[in-house]
Amino acid sequence: MNNAWNFNGNNGNLNNNNVNNANQVGAVTILPKTVFTLMTDERFFSIMVQTMFNARKNKRYGRDSADFERNWAPRLVRMTHQLQERTFRVDHNYAFLTSIPKWREIFATIFEGRTADHLLCDTLEKYAATWLSPRTFNNRKGMGMQAAINQVLEDIYEVTQGFTQPCRIIKWDLSGFFPNAQNDYIERCYRNLIEHNREAIAAEYDDEMPNFLQWLAMICVHSNPAQHCELRTPKRLWGEHIKPDKSLIGKPPGIGCPIGRQASQIGMGLYLNDEIVWLNKDCGIRSTLFMDDCVEVVPEWQHQYALSLFPELRRRLAAKGIRLNEHKFYDQPYYRGFEFLGSHIKLNRVHLNNKTYGRARMRIGELNALPNKLAYIDHFVQTMNSYIGLLKNRTDYKRMLALVDMADAGWWTMCEWNDEKKCVAYRPGYKPNERLVTKYHLKLKRNDKSRNSRAQKH
Repeated sequence: MNNAWNFNGNNGNLNNNNVNNANQVGAVTILPKTVFTLMTDERFFSIMVQTMFNARKNKRYGRDSADFERNWAPRLVRMTHQLQERTFRVDHNYAFLTSIPKWREIFATIFEGRTADHLLCDTLEKYAATWLSPRTFNNRKGMGMQAAINQVLEDIYEVTQGFTQPCRIIKWDLSGFFPNAQNDYIERCYRNLIEHNREAIAAEYDDEMPNFLQWLAMICVHSNPAQHCELRTPKRLWGEHIKPDKSLIGKPPGIGCPIGRQASQIGMGLYLNDEIVWLNKDCGIRSTLFMDDCVEVVPEWQHQYALSLFPELRRRLAAKGIRLNEHKFYDQPYYRGFEFLGSHIKLNRVHLNNKTYGRARMRIGELNALPNKLAYIDHFVQTMNSYIGLLKNRTDYKRMLALVDMADAGWWTMCEWNDEKKCVAYRPGYKPNERLVTKYHLKLKRNDKSRNSRAQKH
């Protein structure tokens, strides 16, 4: 097979010499080094600076962001030059395990790799919005988990004609979606997206930008992180909690997409786009997809027809290296209720599932047991508002108040319940900046109302 051109991260081979072309091309080592000029250096660097800010948003105090920001200017300049010369590689990765809500393997990369992901995905965001099916809700602005749940509720209302007609809920899940994905197909999805919007991208940037984005997609997708990564969780836990088919470790090069990187999340949204378009447009089945969870709302008279489509759906998925999970298939009348994205959807209400609610009660109990509550006040506010945010978007007002009542009285000397916004807020004097002023006798600039005397002279 003539596949020596395909860079997949395992050996860095970009040479086209192989047994099929009888060495009719020159060696890579004698090729002149070309510098890729994207627009102007000034504009490209300004794009990189903005991308850096996007990459560190909500993660500024993380380990990778803090390490990068200590010496950000020369590192960003070096990364910019590597991108212009097309020598940049995503080759510094790390992996860890999470146990909540279940044991899962997460791969991530250092800040430079995250910035490269954002450069690719932020540039293609508006083009992907029109390329993807409106029934695909994962990793899209304004189309998150709650929007997917709302879409399912709207489908039920329409199919049942206001809850007066019978309908069925068919829910299916994919087995090992990320660990068994084909990187070549993900890259092809990116290439097709870029090629379809080549003229618009060139008009916004320059003629070389589409080619650059196709190269960057190849670098981000074919990073092969399992071959060169730092394990930040003891290795023995992998064998105890992660099944081999659920892990990237041990997979051959080109197989498996790392959870935790933006290029992977957007790429996997493109991965199933054809199947969702086929179900909704070609087959007329109302299907809502969030990552690897799909809900089909089917009228009773269309039930057998919807089931007859699954052999073809399995064939399409098998061609991409993935399969349906036999243990997570649901087919019941809609009024029986069903689980979707951590919520239990019933006839006229939506509840947070009991597992997540039980975990919220457990966390509040752990916080109540802490002796020095002032030291953990920020952690308490963040935890409470995180779970309250899940509850207030559902018909769970009583359960939300039950969580608030669970909190120890010691917390309420520093916090208060804001019933209008449905959140826990700091009392006066206990906000983070106010505590810093009290502790260190600071005079923060944002609190300084006096005018600059030096500026007044000019």
